[in-house]
Amino acid sequence: MTEIKFEKNTCAGCGKEYNQPALITQFGIVIAHYCEECVDKYERKQKAIENQIKDKKKKEWLKAIGVKADYETATLGTYEAKTDSQKEALNACKLLKEGDIKKLILLGSNGVGKTHLASALVKLMNGKIITAYEMFALYRSCFSGQNSEIELLHKFSTYPLLVIDEFGRTKGSEAEENFLSAILDARHSDGLPTMILSNLIRKRDCLHYQNNKEACKTRNCKGCLEMWLTSDLISRLREDTEVIVIEGEDYRRKKSA
Repeated sequence: MTEIKFEKNTCAGCGKEYNQPALITQFGIVIAHYCEECVDKYERKQKAIENQIKDKKKKEWLKAIGVKADYETATLGTYEAKTDSQKEALNACKLLKEGDIKKLILLGSNGVGKTHLASALVKLMNGKIITAYEMFALYRSCFSGQNSEIELLHKFSTYPLLVIDEFGRTKGSEAEENFLSAILDARHSDGLPTMILSNLIRKRDCLHYQNNKEACKTRNCKGCLEMWLTSDLISRLREDTEVIVIEGEDYRRKKSA
């Protein structure tokens, strides 16, 4: 049985003297340094400090993996899958998490939940989400010596999950396309999952392509995914890739309204 004795002590909170119960255990004497009036206040303060440290670490982690503030709380469970294509996309994300599929391309207009789903997966898998523009900007910084091309290639090739957002908003140079191709090739070889998010449509859904296939070959039509991909990239994405066109209401517009 633990022995309890009382002795005089000075409260570290208010400075008053008080009778402090000291617990005598097999490890020695355990003495608290706060009176009854201050101990609750001290515990609340400590808890608040611990929560602040925890929140700071979480925000640093979210920033490191590329998840924006709007998607800090995004989970697969909070995704509102109302249309058949949204349900299909949600199921595909679950399959990707389980390793049943390795490449997933989500197409669709703004606000249908592409980034929500991707951010939820990135958090679950400790991956990385980055826009195509940001990725190519980092690559271009290698030319001035700000970054190492080899290190960047290794980094993007080894994330547990890599999500490339806003693909097709900016046209990469041939060198940038080769950089992306090398990343996809390395991730494919190592069996690591990759996602691409875009507002583009599939060529087969394009009216220009349906009406005049030859005209599309000139690459004048910039609304189709295939028009932004080199034959090398298409070859790498053709194998083991699920492509889903998400249709639905613009959730962000609906929320602001």
